[in-house]
Amino acid sequence: MMQYCQWITDPGMIRLQVAIVVNFVIMPQWRQISVPPICERAIGFSVPSENKVLVISYEGTHLLNLGASITVETDESFREYDIYDHDGGTANYRGKEYIIIGLYGSRESILRSPQGEMLVLDTTAETLSVLKDRSSSWQTRYENFSGDWAAATFSPDGHYIVLGCPYDFDFRVFERMLTD
Repeated sequence: MMQYCQWITDPGMIRLQVAIVVNFVIMPQWRQISVPPICERAIGFSVPSENKVLVISYEGTHLLNLGASITVETDESFREYDIYDHDGGTANYRGKEYIIIGLYGSRESILRSPQGEMLVLDTTAETLSVLKDRSSSWQTRYENFSGDWAAATFSPDGHYIVLGCPYDFDFRVFERMLTD
């Protein structure tokens, strides 16, 4: 919580100085980062790990490198269920285990950030909201062209939100931006 103090001077003959103190919390804003084309239809995606998101699709395995701009590495040698265990909800890729959410559920997604926020995905209204102290601090609408599954997660550090749907043009990544 921050405090803002402003001195007001009466322009009349009597100069009166009054301090107005307002307590306020700087609310985070979220900036959508453009996601390049990934695949035609995804099966699931990982909870971000070390600024990477693994996307499993029918065409291959795709590693998204998160940052101010997103890059995608596509590996067509692993498709669908080659490395993805949908019963266990994990995929092993390049010696690392990723928690996958999507078509087979999102029981391992991170819905609470370390900052105390809660992520709420309303698949009927197609809205994604961040709640802080039970009130909405941020909300966005999204489209799910397939109408099939949708899932969302915070990154473990709360810096990113990933919203995934089957078609890559419905896939969204948001980065936390603090405002003054």
